[in-house]
Amino acid sequence: AVVPGGVFWSRGLEEQVPRGFSEAQAAVWLEAARGARVVALERGGCGRSSNRLARFADGTRACVRYGINPEQIQGEALSYYLACLLGLQRHVPPLALARVEARVAQWAQVQEELRAAHWTEGSVVSLTRWLPNLTDVVVPAPWRSEDGRLRPLRAAGGELANRSRAELVDLVQWTDLILFDYLTANFDRLVSNLFSLQWDPRVMQRATSNLHRGPGGALVFLDNEAGLVHGYRVAGMWDKYNEPLLQSVCVFRERTARRVLELHRGQDAAARLLRLYRRQEPGFPELAALADPHAQLLQRRLDFLAKHILHCKAKYGHRQGT
Repeated sequence: AVVPGGVFWSRGLEEQVPRGFSEAQAAVWLEAARGARVVALERGGCGRSSNRLARFADGTRACVRYGINPEQIQGEALSYYLACLLGLQRHVPPLALARVEARVAQWAQVQEELRAAHWTEGSVVSLTRWLPNLTDVVVPAPWRSEDGRLRPLRAAGGELANRSRAELVDLVQWTDLILFDYLTANFDRLVSNLFSLQWDPRVMQRATSNLHRGPGGALVFLDNEAGLVHGYRVAGMWDKYNEPLLQSVCVFRERTARRVLELHRGQDAAARLLRLYRRQEPGFPELAALADPHAQLLQRRLDFLAKHILHCKAKYGHRQGT
């Protein structure tokens, strides 16, 4: 069965999801990026024009993201560590923070490039390994809607029947993505496509912003800087798209649902996020804490998501899968 208990993807299907980024890779990257010497900074290849593609002395290439304001780097970093708490780090490129200081060894060889970039001395940037050979991703059914109406994804409705194994493996990853973007209030991915439907009915047939597929087949959630901080400030504007999108999902990866329910029961999500961030990035305390209203909003969104999962279990959990 694809969904043996009615609301959770089968273990067999989960095991076929491409591995993506491992915890070991993340630990290696954090260590390597901290000690790296940057020998070149180039425009292009890393999103916004203020970002740069860096080359380290050992030949490694990295995307250096510079926020228009500090909350973008904070959002990027805290979204990454929330992904770790949720067990979703396999989809988010390993991240390390660095401080722009022209005279320290890390940046000493690129002082001219730093001046040209107009980066403020002392600002914090994020470093992620540059990922070659990424491909675009188009949203799958049931979300590829031209009328703006979302088709609920649930085992009981027959939406999963007659889908290939590859399509089902993709849907497992998409359900994780939709949960993650709801929790972080990230409007800069699928939600922006839903918003654009009002004047572009074919937008769902084009590539999804800030989402790619790696060479191994795993979805890669890129550029999460809209999450948690900026996204929370403007959540009222975007939740009319975010909430229906979340509620269109009634089948989940069991491990993800378990983590969500743990954070719901503990009522300490922001504190746990802060502890994890401080343990991994002790040198950047200014980005550590969510403001109290945002910490409370994170918990409320986890509570809303937990309630939705339990609602799906109550409604569909007694049915056997497709």
